[in-house]
Amino acid sequence: MLHKKYCIIILISVLNFIFILFSNVNAESHKKEEFREWTVICYLAGDNFLDWFMKENMKELIKAGSSSSVNVIAFLDTTDNETKVFEVNKDDLIRVPTRIVNYSWAESELNTGDPGTFIDYASWAVREYPAKKYSVILGGYGEGWTGLMHDMNNGQGDIDVLSLNELEYALKAISKEIYNINGKEKIDVLGIDACYMGMLEVMYQVKDYADYLVSSENEEALDGWPYDKLIKTIINNPEMDSSLFSTSIVDTYLDSVKGNPSKMSNVLTLSVVNLELIGEVVKEVDALSSLLINIKRMNPRKIIFAESITNKFLISAHIAGKYVPYTVLLDLDDFVTNLRVVMVKNKQVSALAQRISSLLSVAITKERHQSLKGKYDLGIGGVSLYFAGMDIKGYSDNNFSVDTHWDEYISETASIGQKVFKKN
Repeated sequence: MLHKKYCIIILISVLNFIFILFSNVNAESHKKEEFREWTVICYLAGDNFLDWFMKENMKELIKAGSSSSVNVIAFLDTTDNETKVFEVNKDDLIRVPTRIVNYSWAESELNTGDPGTFIDYASWAVREYPAKKYSVILGGYGEGWTGLMHDMNNGQGDIDVLSLNELEYALKAISKEIYNINGKEKIDVLGIDACYMGMLEVMYQVKDYADYLVSSENEEALDGWPYDKLIKTIINNPEMDSSLFSTSIVDTYLDSVKGNPSKMSNVLTLSVVNLELIGEVVKEVDALSSLLINIKRMNPRKIIFAESITNKFLISAHIAGKYVPYTVLLDLDDFVTNLRVVMVKNKQVSALAQRISSLLSVAITKERHQSLKGKYDLGIGGVSLYFAGMDIKGYSDNNFSVDTHWDEYISETASIGQKVFKKN
């Protein structure tokens, strides 16, 4: 009798083990079946003068919504003193209480300039909406290497900005979360729908955490990208890869704007960069910087001329209630092209400039821009670089400045400029 009892116990234990084993297998299979092709994670920072435009972007997202193959999730912070998180469906929104994302978010007025806010929201979206491919899109103010995602009320009534170092920190954490879900080490497509973020400095800072970056060298349209159209692109073709989706963002944006501006500061641009190649570009720019520093100290005239004829983008404005010091950005490809022409007799400079142009032609997989009224093509290349401004000292903190001699080159340029000014 006792033997029979033990047999029954063993049999029950074996059956329980088999049940648990198959339950786990089924759970894993079910989990894999729930993986959609894409999850698009939107982070809209509108707690500033872009409030109305961010709300319009939300309306565009609703027009497209999600599908059986594409998840669309949105974080919206506006001047209403309330931050909202949504699962976006066609013609409908499912609001997710912020405390579901992070239990400590009892107060729903959140700070988009805090990397912790970005990490918690995006990591939650990655976990809750598993996908084979992820796109993270940041929409809001941008001011190049000095930061983005401005919040005029950080919860304590102060202005906060997400710095490049904080952006890198956040993307690193989000990338780890993606790896835990689908085994990929990077975000497939990182989109920055903000002004002046198409800088080499920005690309170098984020290169280890995304495959492709979509960004603009110049200011953007106030209403930003046409979210309904770009989401519909992957809904109509969810099998498209990261490169194709990135390219489609550029086309939908430039196709949506009409007319041509009358001045350079209003020319709309957008480009796609394969971040895997940015390290090589930066290596060559560093070598060129070192070479130009020495040449400029001895005979600066030709280099100054090349700089003077290069396409430039100017930042000088009050952004989100914060004054941005006068800043000049150079178009990198236009600069090295001009150097090749002006310094054709210097074989070292010509070779390095040619090398950078060649690398850019491969790294920049798509670039489009408007033309100026009545003018020939501007020759905008898709990547800008800090050239001059009031805050050269602060510029030395980003990864690009730490790893290259470019900050020393622009400091030398400023020094020579001051000497010329004194002579005159």
